[in-house]
Amino acid sequence: MRIMNSNMGKACLLHNIITTQAEDIIERLINGICTSDKITEMVVTGNTTMCHLFLGKDLSGMAGTPFKTAYTGSASLKGEKNGFKRFPDINIYVMPGIAAHTGADAVSVICNQKLYQADKIQLAIDIGTNAEIILNNRGNIYACSAAAGPAFEGKGVKCGIRAGNGAINGIKINKLAGNIILDVIDISSNTLQDSLIPKGICGSGLVDAIAELLKAGILKPDGYLMCKEEALENGVKPGIAERIHKNSEGNYFVFYGKNDLYNKQQCNSCHQDIIITQKDIRNIQLAKAAIQAAAEVLLETAGITLYDIDEVKIAGVFGKFIHPKQAVLIGLYPGTDNIEFIGNAAGNGAAQALLYQSSRELALKYSTETKHIELANEKSFQDKFLNAMELKKW
Repeated sequence: MRIMNSNMGKACLLHNIITTQAEDIIERLINGICTSDKITEMVVTGNTTMCHLFLGKDLSGMAGTPFKTAYTGSASLKGEKNGFKRFPDINIYVMPGIAAHTGADAVSVICNQKLYQADKIQLAIDIGTNAEIILNNRGNIYACSAAAGPAFEGKGVKCGIRAGNGAINGIKINKLAGNIILDVIDISSNTLQDSLIPKGICGSGLVDAIAELLKAGILKPDGYLMCKEEALENGVKPGIAERIHKNSEGNYFVFYGKNDLYNKQQCNSCHQDIIITQKDIRNIQLAKAAIQAAAEVLLETAGITLYDIDEVKIAGVFGKFIHPKQAVLIGLYPGTDNIEFIGNAAGNGAAQALLYQSSRELALKYSTETKHIELANEKSFQDKFLNAMELKKW
């Protein structure tokens, strides 16, 4: 969408929005700490599209195959040269990327987590709309980007919302008692509560929803959501089976409905059911299949298997809040005991580059030495993708 809008004449607008927001962020960070003239250095990282937009570079080469970037390597410039008005003298350094779809954020993760060590086999997955997958095979680095889509960010999902006040963050289905336990984010108290009326389901809640429906016997591994009659025939408790309904788009499951209102005096007409639909489930399947298939292509290219891996690292803010056992159950993460959640590794990598020249040199080194795999050119990717659609452990 950003590339399309840029190529339709909105590149300048997008550039101005991003640079204005960047200056807004700097001002909020330094508020009460120092004056603007004290800020002399800034490091930027992100995917290739965002780095291009930030720098005002032409994105036309990334609109179709063969995907080409407008520049390579890193970029260094003064703020005024990049349209900064409040910080014209700031020195901007933009981290180098690897390829059109594997950007500076992947390089930042590589450097921050030292995914180049010769004595280790490491797999890193940074989950987002574009999921970056990095494999270090004892010093030989491979990387690719999978179009996972925005489902885990709540987009394209019927009741999906970003993680915020009122978002369902966790779900448990009690198969024996036939009831559902929801964790709902309450920003006011910075806690999860079971008495707050939910507004929707965020990414970690969606992973839980899929996993719990699988465990309850309502959802088949191929992604089919049973109707109420099928669920009852398969021994599902009536209290759970009765939450399955059907409309013109197919079956859907109600996690929170009018009968679940804690205060029954509330106006039911103002309440919106929180559901997951058959289409929602397919969107999650597509996202998880893209990530799994991409990782399998890297392993195949390097000539190793999942069992050879010493460390699996899950990067990104979203990945930090997913419940690991649920993610492994549906096949979003590989099934291994050695999973480490590393949070915003890309941001931390940029912070290192801000402080140390040696980190910038490492970034340049591994932006060129990393072997990029373009999944669109890999014949095995489509077959692996179709096989990975099944909701099961790797």
